[in-house]
Amino acid sequence: MLHVSIPPHRAGQSIAKRIMTPANYLRLRRKAAGLTLEQVAERLMPRAGFRRMVVAFLRVLETDGCTAKHRDHIERLTSVFPLDPDVYSQLATDSPDSLPRICSGCGCSAFDPCRHGDEVCGFAASDACNRCTSAARQAA
Repeated sequence: MLHVSIPPHRAGQSIAKRIMTPANYLRLRRKAAGLTLEQVAERLMPRAGFRRMVVAFLRVLETDGCTAKHRDHIERLTSVFPLDPDVYSQLATDSPDSLPRICSGCGCSAFDPCRHGDEVCGFAASDACNRCTSAARQAA
């Protein structure tokens, strides 16, 4: 079910391009939605008997160096929390210089921006959306 590879050295001018991996992207998008692995598994698999297996699979997908072998595994996650399967695929296969801008705080991009009601976030810095930069200022 999984394709495991050694992650390539990511070089890029921004922090997000150096650290953003498919696993990190999934983790950031899940956490931005406020969900635990168990909550995602519960929504994906209503039958309790299989949830532990789903949690284990999700944990592997969120481990750097592991990527989903089948796109439909990632597409199923879009029914639980916002993410873009194309961004995931680009992170798995493309060079860091050809990636879209991705927020290093929550993983949003122009293709899957943060949404709060009618508001849609935008980039306030090269590596951070305005929601994450506001949260960082408030925490400081």
